[in-house]
Amino acid sequence: MDRASTIEHWRLSLLAELLKLCAEIGLSGGGTVERVPKPVHRYALRILRTVEAAARRLILAAARNIVVEPPPQRPPRQAKPRQKPSAEPKADAEGKPRRKRKPLFNLFDALRRVGRFFKKKRRVEPRIHFFAAPDPRIPEFLRSPAPPPPPVAEKKIDDGMVSAKNLVRRLLAAADALQDIPGHAMRLAQWQARPKEERRPERWGPLRSGRPPGFRQRPIHVVDEILKECHWLAIQGNPPLDDTS
Repeated sequence: MDRASTIEHWRLSLLAELLKLCAEIGLSGGGTVERVPKPVHRYALRILRTVEAAARRLILAAARNIVVEPPPQRPPRQAKPRQKPSAEPKADAEGKPRRKRKPLFNLFDALRRVGRFFKKKRRVEPRIHFFAAPDPRIPEFLRSPAPPPPPVAEKKIDDGMVSAKNLVRRLLAAADALQDIPGHAMRLAQWQARPKEERRPERWGPLRSGRPPGFRQRPIHVVDEILKECHWLAIQGNPPLDDTS
C-alpha cells in the first residue's frame, strides 16, 4: 500500500470515529448543541484530542512532497488608528453581509508546559483592619457616610451541564480537516516554506517532541490505535520534531 492509500485509509477511519462522537453528543443533522453533561464533555474532549493529533499527522504526511516557493517579503505595515467595533456585520464590496468564517483546524500541537509541577507562590496581601464603630474624636458632620453593603451574589445552581460551544467548534474544524486533507496540507506546506522568523507561530515544526497529545501506551479506544499508526506515518523520514522552547 502506497502513502496516498495509507493516508486515505486512516482518514476514513478517523472520520468515521469523529462522526460517531458527534452523534453521541447529539450533534447531527446540521443542528448544534448548547450544553452537555460534564461526563460526556470530558469523554468527548479526550477522544477529540486524539483525533486532532492523528489528523495533524496525516496532514503532515500529505504535505511531505509538496514544494512551495517562499512568498515575497511584504513591506512593514503602518499602524492604523483604532476604531470602535461596530455591532453591525461587515459587508463586502457589493454591500452584502459577509458570511461567518468556518472554524479553522489548528495544525500545531500544543507544546509541553515547563514547570507545571512547581507550586505557585502565594501572594501575601497586606492586613488592613476596618473598624465599624466611628472614631469619637471626629465630629459627626466630618464623618464620611457609611458605605452601602455589598450586593449579595446569587448562588449558581450546578445542574451538571457545561457549555459545548468550544467543543462543537473543534469538532466542526476537525471534520472539515478530515474532509479536505490536501487543502490543509497546502496550508502547512506554505507555512513550512517561510523562514522560521517569519512563521506564525514561530516554530521549527508543527509537531511537538515526544509522544503526541492524547497518546496512550495501552489503547482503550479505536482512535488510540489510529494515532499510533498516523504518528509513525508522519515521523518516518521527516526532520526532527519541534522543541519545547
